Amino acid sequence: MAANRQQGSYLTIFLCAFTGFVAGLVLWTGGDTGIGVVVTFVSVALLAYSLLRLRAIKPLEFTE
Repeated sequence: MAANRQQGSYLTIFLCAFTGFVAGLVLWTGGDTGIGVVVTFVSVALLAYSLLRLRAIKPLEFTE
């Protein structure tokens, strides 16, 4: 999946954040709005962070 250690780390963050995002939405719509909102927004921030960092290291995989 990942070409190097950095990509693997950010991919793991992305997958955990995506899972947290879905769980936050379920909590938010299920009635527990306080924790649901926090989990959702923290997960969105982690998703953005991981995507930006993955894009920043993308050119490194083709260098020799």
